[in-house]
Amino acid sequence: MAEGEHPVAVGVDAGGTSTNVAVSHGGAFVREVQGPGASATALGVDDAANVIVTTVRRALAEREHADAVFIGAAGAGRETVARALEGLVGSAFRGARVVVGDDAAIALRAAVPSGPGAVVVAGTGSIAYAENGDRRVRVGGLGYRVGDEGSAFAIGMAAVRHYGRVLDGRARRDETSDLAARALEANDRDAYVAALYDAPLVPARFAALAPAIIAFAGKGNFIATRIVQEASQDLGNLVKSAALQAGLGDASPPVVLAGGLLSENSLLTFLLETRIVGDIPGAQILRGGDGAARGALRLAETLLAS
Repeated sequence: MAEGEHPVAVGVDAGGTSTNVAVSHGGAFVREVQGPGASATALGVDDAANVIVTTVRRALAEREHADAVFIGAAGAGRETVARALEGLVGSAFRGARVVVGDDAAIALRAAVPSGPGAVVVAGTGSIAYAENGDRRVRVGGLGYRVGDEGSAFAIGMAAVRHYGRVLDGRARRDETSDLAARALEANDRDAYVAALYDAPLVPARFAALAPAIIAFAGKGNFIATRIVQEASQDLGNLVKSAALQAGLGDASPPVVLAGGLLSENSLLTFLLETRIVGDIPGAQILRGGDGAARGALRLAETLLAS
C-alpha cells in the first residue's frame, strides 16, 4: 500500500450457490460483486479457490491491491480445507493478509458487527455458531448424511418419509405426501424406492420442498405442522447449545436468524423465536443483517486494525 492510500479490505462469502465479494477503502464500503458458487465440498479445494480468486479480482478495480481478505467459505469448518484455501488464495494476492474462516461467523457479523452473539443458519443445511471473547463455538454443520437438523433438506426429507408411510398404508394421503410424490415423480412404491436409491441423492432436490411444507403448516396441515415443529426444536437446540458453550446463557445476547429458510416470517420462525427466548433469557432476536459478504468485510477490516 502506497503512502497516503487507504487500505483495501475484501470480504468473501463463498457459498455453494454463489460467491459474493465486498470491498472497502479505509473502512468505507465501495462495492459488492457476485460470482459462481465456491463450495470446497462440492468443487474441491483447487476449483473453489479459483472461483474465489477470479471473483475477488473482478471486485477489485484497476490498480486496487487487497491488503486484507477474509473468506467465509462453505466447507471450511474443516481446518485442513481452510488452510489449503488460505494458501491458494494467498498466493494469488501477495502481500495481503488472507484468512479463511467459518461461514457461520460471517453470518453473525452481518447482523452483529462486533462483540458477543450467536447465530443459527438454516438453508439447505443448518448450523449454529456463537462468539464470546476468545470463545468460538460451532454446533451442527455436519452435513445431510448425519446432521443438518431443522434444515430445508431435513424438512423435505421428513415429507418424503411421510409419503413412504402413505404408500405403506400407515398414514393418510394429504397435500404434504402429494408434494413429495410429485417431486419424486413416484406414484407407487417401486417408483418411490427407485427415485431414492437408483441415483445419487441431491440434497437441493429435497430442500426445495421446504418452502411449500412451511406454507402448508401455516395453513394448518397436520403433518406439515408436525414437521415444522420438529424443525424449530432442532434449530433451537443447535443455537442453545452454541450459546451455552460460549458462556452466553445469562448474557442476554443477540441471536441472529440467518439463511434462506429464516429470511421471512413463518410458523417456523415464530416457533424458533419462541424457543430461543425461552431457552436463552433476554435473547435479542435479529434477522440476517446486510449480507454475509458484508459480515466477511467487517472481519477483513478487523484484520487491518490488528
